[in-house]
Amino acid sequence: MRILIQAAVASIILATISACGSLTGGKGRCEKYTEEAFGRFQMASFGEAAKSIKKAIKCNPNKSQNYALQAAIHEALGDSATALQAHANVIKYDSCYQANYYYYASYLFRLNRYDEAEKIIEGFDKAPQTRGYNPKKDAANKTVEGKIDRLRRAIAMAREESVIIAQLEIQNMGPSINSKAHEYWPGMPIDGNTFVYTRLVRSQEDFYFSYKANDSQWSQSVPAPGRVNTPENEGTSSVYIGPERQRLYFTVCNQGGYGSCDLFYSDLTDGKWGSRKNMGPNINTSAWDAQPSISGDGNTLVFASSRAGGQGGKDLWIAHKINGKWSIPENLGVEINTEGDEEAPFLHYDGKTLYFSSRGHEGYGEHDFFMVRKDDNGQWSLPVNLGRGINTERDDVGFYVDARAEKAYFASTRSGGFGGMDIYKMNLPEKYKPEPVNYLLGMVIDKETKEAIAAHVQLVDLKSNKIIFEDSVDEFLIPIIPGNNYALHSSKEGYLFDSRNFQPEKSTSEKPFEIVAELEKIKKNQVVRLNNIFFDIDKYLLKHESFVELDVVVKILIDNPKMEIEISGHTDNTGSAEHNQELSENRAKSVERYLVEQGISSQRLISKGYGPSKPMASNETDEGRAFNRRIEMKVLEIE
Repeated sequence: MRILIQAAVASIILATISACGSLTGGKGRCEKYTEEAFGRFQMASFGEAAKSIKKAIKCNPNKSQNYALQAAIHEALGDSATALQAHANVIKYDSCYQANYYYYASYLFRLNRYDEAEKIIEGFDKAPQTRGYNPKKDAANKTVEGKIDRLRRAIAMAREESVIIAQLEIQNMGPSINSKAHEYWPGMPIDGNTFVYTRLVRSQEDFYFSYKANDSQWSQSVPAPGRVNTPENEGTSSVYIGPERQRLYFTVCNQGGYGSCDLFYSDLTDGKWGSRKNMGPNINTSAWDAQPSISGDGNTLVFASSRAGGQGGKDLWIAHKINGKWSIPENLGVEINTEGDEEAPFLHYDGKTLYFSSRGHEGYGEHDFFMVRKDDNGQWSLPVNLGRGINTERDDVGFYVDARAEKAYFASTRSGGFGGMDIYKMNLPEKYKPEPVNYLLGMVIDKETKEAIAAHVQLVDLKSNKIIFEDSVDEFLIPIIPGNNYALHSSKEGYLFDSRNFQPEKSTSEKPFEIVAELEKIKKNQVVRLNNIFFDIDKYLLKHESFVELDVVVKILIDNPKMEIEISGHTDNTGSAEHNQELSENRAKSVERYLVEQGISSQRLISKGYGPSKPMASNETDEGRAFNRRIEMKVLEIE
């Protein structure tokens, strides 16, 4: 494309004779050299064209059109020094023709020399005052005037982008990760303690691992331990870390399976990766299926595929794990996928920010990085280009953002590396950041025996009442968003449920939130605190965030039809005893009323208010008073 543009530029300039441009010099032999140079330029024989135009200039050193052609030839050769001098000579020998200034300024812009480009644009504006200027022949036409205006705006935008690029602080990951070979497809598990990538050595791909030594240092990388690396190629990995296991999802090509490339996984056991396993026919097809990205909770998979039913080329597809099995993948749709290639997806741990590469959406290079966000209704936004600086004309692949949205990582062939493609890290502009994520690490135990037991675990975002996680497990690892308000319920047949409420603060620490849910077998006089029942201050109407927890109470009453319970309300000691007594009674009655509305017989329910008479903590502190304000459930009768 650039060659065609340069050819067009050269044609326009060569066809133009300015009133103040020099026309002196030889007429026959000199023109022959010029025509020869132009012909070779059109045939993309730039080296031979450079020799011919040099002869033409030696024969006629004052002719501006020769310098214009020399500029186009040496731009194509990547010889900026000669091209810039040629552009300067065009203006030197023809200072009237306005279009010459545009061609010079636009080339300076492409070289990121914005101050010099602006000075040449000033020459464009002043050209009409030049002696010998002929408005009929020298004035820029409407097309060039439009281009010069766009160039002014582009320079202003480029200056802003230059500031952004400087703020990115792009850094090579250094010799512990990079080598003279090619390194690419960076990633980590959610805890951020292991760096995983692909290295290509002598046409053979393997996984390499590096481990965090401290906040800024990584250990010398080593081949993945165990059996995941083979004499064949393995690449494009994504790591899920759970409470019981780590699982590596990756691509294997031309080694059996269902198609040319399939998705596989391997589990970590005793520090070693086991033999690979195909993800099966629900995920893989007879087409090219590759580049997996697994969600932080391990239940969503996004990958690239050339299978039928897409928009064309390679498309992005999504699958969900339901009851331990993967659903049939769905195409992410026409807003994200194009007739070109969309690939290299990375679904961030927040579960709603997706980064990917595309050739089909408008960008700066052959492949550009884009992002989309999923709203509360599950709809994806339109793709947004990550901008110049992150995207270049070079080969940039494999975009990854850490769990806490502090650093982004990608592979690039840009200059200054250790050889081949290297992995880089950078700061991510705020507008392109996902939500920072920490994670909840938990287990369920029998309160008496202290042994782990499988239970129904449900994590709910109380702002939206959306279920974030739900499964039957004895251990769990769940990505969580700092600042959100969560309810965690653990329940099992024959046991009274465990209720927790927590609001994780924003933190850059690597330490997860840890919870041990203790379940106790149901018995008479057993009491459980309902930690997710909410009222406005000094009010007794239930807030909608309370309904999730109350529905858990409804279920346990339905599952145990002979159970009778007392709902008790408690307050702190702020205010009069009479007011607190009345408030606690009304709050307990509100809970009783909700249960009756859900079909529970009032004969099985008693509501009581105790005011501040049964504190569980000191009323001398804010924390103690907050702990004393509560709703409890007591088992009065059980079959």
